[in-house]
Amino acid sequence: MTVISAALFGTGWRPAPPGGTELLRECAARGWTVVLTGPGPLGVPVLTVADPGGDPVGAALALVDGEPSHAVAVAGSVREVRAARRAGVPCVALETGGNAGPELRAAGAAEVHRDAAALLRVLDDSLLARPRAFGPVGAGTGGARNG
Repeated sequence: MTVISAALFGTGWRPAPPGGTELLRECAARGWTVVLTGPGPLGVPVLTVADPGGDPVGAALALVDGEPSHAVAVAGSVREVRAARRAGVPCVALETGGNAGPELRAAGAAEVHRDAAALLRVLDDSLLARPRAFGPVGAGTGGARNG
């Protein structure tokens, strides 16, 4: 399962960073169950946590009966990296949320990339390369539903 901050994919007032939609599609194609912590781009195979509240990673895990050991979070801010860390989920951070690499690493990010497009270019060498590294495909994804 991949937990991704929907904030990384733009809003009505902020353009989406390069590669965001492609990253979601590629994660889904590799067998990840992708859960966004808020509204994301249309036409992408993801589940969405309707109201993540103060625990977006925990809400995403609960949505799919997921286990932290079978998940990776993609975050765009120190706050989101810390949320992943509290949930026991390894985190890949993107600098598109306004925080720099050293801040994201200090918060607990295992990897930091400039943006989703940069992560896509090295996806095979990232925590998102293969969900099987965390267990069988589909593990911890029972009971999935749209939020």
